[in-house]
Amino acid sequence: MGNRNKFLNEITCLDRSAFSISIGLRASIFVITPLIIGLATGHMELIFATIGAMFLINTEGPKGTTLSFRILLIACFTEAIAFGFGTLVGTTGFLAIPLVGIGVFVVLIAERSPRLTQVGIFTAMIFAVGVGLPGDSTSVAVERLWLSLLGGLLALLGIMLHRFLMSRKTSGTAGNTFKSSVIQQKHYPEYTRPSISSPQPETLRHAIAVGAASAFGLTIGLVLGFPRDFWVLVTIIIAMRPNIGLTIRFASMRVIGTVVGAIIAAAITLETSNLYLLGGLLFVFAIFMFATRGVNPGLVQVFLVPFIIILLNIIYPEQWQLAGIRILDVAIGGAIAVSAAYLLGIRTMHNFWKNK
Repeated sequence: MGNRNKFLNEITCLDRSAFSISIGLRASIFVITPLIIGLATGHMELIFATIGAMFLINTEGPKGTTLSFRILLIACFTEAIAFGFGTLVGTTGFLAIPLVGIGVFVVLIAERSPRLTQVGIFTAMIFAVGVGLPGDSTSVAVERLWLSLLGGLLALLGIMLHRFLMSRKTSGTAGNTFKSSVIQQKHYPEYTRPSISSPQPETLRHAIAVGAASAFGLTIGLVLGFPRDFWVLVTIIIAMRPNIGLTIRFASMRVIGTVVGAIIAAAITLETSNLYLLGGLLFVFAIFMFATRGVNPGLVQVFLVPFIIILLNIIYPEQWQLAGIRILDVAIGGAIAVSAAYLLGIRTMHNFWKNK
């Protein structure tokens, strides 16, 4: 009973000091701008710039974990390249399975530095999105690459502008920052990992496990014919941790938040197909999605899921069933992540006692 209460407290813990409506407004403006231009001019491909901007801003991390301009600039390029390359991988059929496993592994190992951990996580995620979004040619891959790069650079401009304006204000939030960082170590361990100067055995094993789990997740998606199997991969990449407890906690928060968000998204997409109304709702969800980063991962999902599903409905109209597919994909991805982390934990403990 005590463990159950502790688990419930952990997944429902809210860091209110991390809530920032100003960050939410800034982020949403720079994310939605390409979409608005696309709607107004009939160039719907600009939605890929919105995707690039969204990933770059998420790479920035919650309040209190800000990255330098140089690191974010690197992220602009690595994420755009990964998006384009993922699109090419998605055209290879079942050959995509080993390519996804290798791709995720390489990204996580290549960006193992603590300063690049966030970049590695989100680069692997946008690579998975590129694999799963329909795209059948090299020209589509190139288009996604440069448009997502454009969106990332636009988001970077917004980040730097916001930081400049905030730096001119005097703040005495040292205590809140410390409290926020403690909670973020629970909810966002990818932002607080210890320094890794070389590919240590634990790091290598974890990268291999995430890559293998991602390949297995894609296999399930392809065999069952899921239309958006990248949600399985993204859940595995973001939820899986070397620690089984962290994995269960993060996967649980993601599933719960997804269910709530998917219900909201289904209700919206069933009721309206008006692009301008959907664009307005997208802006509202974007504000709260970015404003709640660092508060609680499950809460972020409540706003992220409607944002993603509405965005996909703008690209691929009249697909309200994406809400149900999202729930199923996230549940499968969470189950794979937990199982893989459990097996990795058993192997680690076996090696520990063997060396004793």
